[in-house]
Amino acid sequence: MILVTGATGNVGSELAAQLAAAGVAVRAMTRSPGRTDFPAGVEVVPGDFDKPETLPAALDGIDQVFVVPPGYGPEGPVQERTLVEAARNAGVKHLVKLSTSGVTHGATDPLSTGHRRGEQVVQDSGLAWTILRPGTFMVYLHGHADTIAKERTMYVTEGDPVSAMIHPRDIASVAAKVLTTSGHEGQTYTLTGGEAVSPQCQGEIVGAALGQQVEVVERTRAQTRAEFDRLGWGGPRLEALLELKRQSAAWDWKISDAVEAITGKAPLTLRDWVDENIHIFG
Repeated sequence: MILVTGATGNVGSELAAQLAAAGVAVRAMTRSPGRTDFPAGVEVVPGDFDKPETLPAALDGIDQVFVVPPGYGPEGPVQERTLVEAARNAGVKHLVKLSTSGVTHGATDPLSTGHRRGEQVVQDSGLAWTILRPGTFMVYLHGHADTIAKERTMYVTEGDPVSAMIHPRDIASVAAKVLTTSGHEGQTYTLTGGEAVSPQCQGEIVGAALGQQVEVVERTRAQTRAEFDRLGWGGPRLEALLELKRQSAAWDWKISDAVEAITGKAPLTLRDWVDENIHIFG
């Protein structure tokens, strides 16, 4: 049986659904099992990385774990350490960690640094492991949905990278293959979409789907900070994101063939994602 942690997230929810549809025994771990809506075939259990006492029951009878920690604080990858200890005690054989492409490219922002340390914990676990390092998620465009819906305007920050954005379903499809076929142990895969799109192009794709022009307006980093502060979303998380964006301009455009090589299917396009989520843009 496979345990999916982060099961209500963009990738975990897709993965649980795909595994269930394929008839694979799958268990979804979440802090709030009563608030979930998983498809038939998914066993839902309570569990919390920050409450180690909840993990033995969630891991009972589990052979493989899809590892998605909720985040990293200044103390480092505590969640991975907690999970690894519980997984060893439960007899788990294989850990598949969701990381980030920033690790591949040597990024030093807080998010990439946290994942790099988390990867090391998983690799040092004594269990078989596989690392998945996706680039920018297409769901990043959710952050622009409000202004596109209200103003048909997409505000970006100067220097925002050209990005080979990836659909979460493609990440889940890779994870499903890694978890259900052999030969992936000890491997690290960098995952991207099949096309690199600039912020201007992203706006054009949304506009084409809407049948209306979407203007792309570039802000300075100071203007972005001021707007996020106004919304109450500023602080360390925003600074970490801005630093990741700054560094990723050097590599976020690079395209990997890993999705097609592993799944046998070309990656979904940004237009695919926009068409599926067109309702969020008004």
